[in-house]
Amino acid sequence: MRGGSFSAAICGTLVVSAAAIAQPAVQPRMGQPLAGLTPAQLDRFQQGGTAFGRIFSAAEGLGPIFNQQACASCHNNPVGGSGSISVTRFGYFDEKAGGFDPMDYLGGSLLQSQAISTECAETVPPWANVVTTRITTSTLGAGLIEAIPDAAILANESPGPGVSGRAHMTAAFEDPPNSPLRVGRFGWKAQVATVLTFSADAALNEMGITNRFLTAENDPNGFDPPSLAECDSVPDPEDGPDAEGFHFIDRVTDFQRFLAAPPQTPRFGMTGETLFNTIGCNACHVASYTTADDPALEDAIRNKVIRPYSDFLLHDMGLLGDGIAQGDADVREIRTPPLWGVRARDPLLHDGRVAGNTFAARMNAAIAAHNVFGSEAAPAAQAYSALLPAEKNLVISFLDSLGRAEFDMNGDGFHDAADYVLFASCFSTGGPYTPDDPCAIGDLDQDGDVDAVDAAAFATVLPGGSNDCNGNGTADLLDVVNQTSRDCNANAVPDECDPESSDVGLFVAVVLGQNTNPVHRCMMDFNGDGLNDGDDIAPFVAQLMGP
Repeated sequence: MRGGSFSAAICGTLVVSAAAIAQPAVQPRMGQPLAGLTPAQLDRFQQGGTAFGRIFSAAEGLGPIFNQQACASCHNNPVGGSGSISVTRFGYFDEKAGGFDPMDYLGGSLLQSQAISTECAETVPPWANVVTTRITTSTLGAGLIEAIPDAAILANESPGPGVSGRAHMTAAFEDPPNSPLRVGRFGWKAQVATVLTFSADAALNEMGITNRFLTAENDPNGFDPPSLAECDSVPDPEDGPDAEGFHFIDRVTDFQRFLAAPPQTPRFGMTGETLFNTIGCNACHVASYTTADDPALEDAIRNKVIRPYSDFLLHDMGLLGDGIAQGDADVREIRTPPLWGVRARDPLLHDGRVAGNTFAARMNAAIAAHNVFGSEAAPAAQAYSALLPAEKNLVISFLDSLGRAEFDMNGDGFHDAADYVLFASCFSTGGPYTPDDPCAIGDLDQDGDVDAVDAAAFATVLPGGSNDCNGNGTADLLDVVNQTSRDCNANAVPDECDPESSDVGLFVAVVLGQNTNPVHRCMMDFNGDGLNDGDDIAPFVAQLMGP
């Protein structure tokens, strides 16, 4: 632990070098690939990302009816994550006649809101008495979720009373006929078990791209095949192999499987998580799993501890349900959404009813929405409501950690000079810092101190932080947290590399007292005695002359 002023953080109290420090691994940011991918796997991720952003045209098979032209149009916060675009679901509910009718013979239950021709447009039938929206779910960490053993999810099942989640058993497109059903884990109804199935389903139902699993086009409101052929003349299946033998659905599957899980910062120990568990939220939002130790899995996915905060089960949400039955999921049932990455989601809930405002306001509104008639989550929502304001703030701070990158000190989603200034302040103050302290965002190894180990890791993610502008073999950021360099203007660049430090006119103005700017006075105090006088001339000239 250290004490001292901000300037002490700039000048430093501990000499460190990047090579001498054992650094904990910095978590990938949202939208980045998994750590530990091989070069070949990373290439597949990158090619998959290109496919994920591909904008289809009608000539390439788009339509005849569709919702968007690219995967990234919906999964855009960040690419591969959740989004603000919603789709419409419809159907007809008649309890006496057998319950919910998805009206698939009229294009239901998913409405494709766009068409390549007005003659092929789809509309919600006027007698549909259930019409609702669903927002885009995230695919971040999808390969890790897919690798959770079925048994681990089934172990969360409970018959009640109270919370009574159940798995949605469903078929995977890639499995041979008559294969055992798998545990669904993707989609608002947990209706999808694998990433490849998710990709093939979305290719057809969101973009109208037929593929090797789904070879027939969707009929707009039940058009007969001759009319359908007039709307889309591209031969089916429209998704064929590329030059390397990969189909579009294979490419986007690679991208989603190799997307890293959202980071969690701090990684553990927040008081808000303890409160989250105490009030019962963890009955559905189960924190952690270990992926399968399966030799068929990539090393970056195999046998990894992950923290998605979901049981991936269906729960009766009462009046919060969406009124749509899908597969074996009833009209009131919704899958527990993983909370990792929730800090970046806007809107919230399955229908996007909670949107805008601050993160805290959105979370408070989303939690309150769980407190409705028939909802299994109502007791937990009521327990949250009964917390003291300070306790609620702690819970919200914990939720805000789910998706926050390490060293994003100001929480804006970027690593920049503003984060450096806050990091330097935490470095100078020393600690000890608890996981609830704002400085814990910069305490990578969570030892209670923002120190040289953390600075070395910060240098790897701060743009320019690993540069060595003065050629001394040490990263610039490390130079300015030890006594080898100063950084008077707090831009994470050693002053000797700053053009202003070699400005003769500026130096003269400072020494003569004509320039009293504190940053310039600091920068021109070359001998570090706190004065700007003739004793600074020799070191100034030496810097001008260079080595």
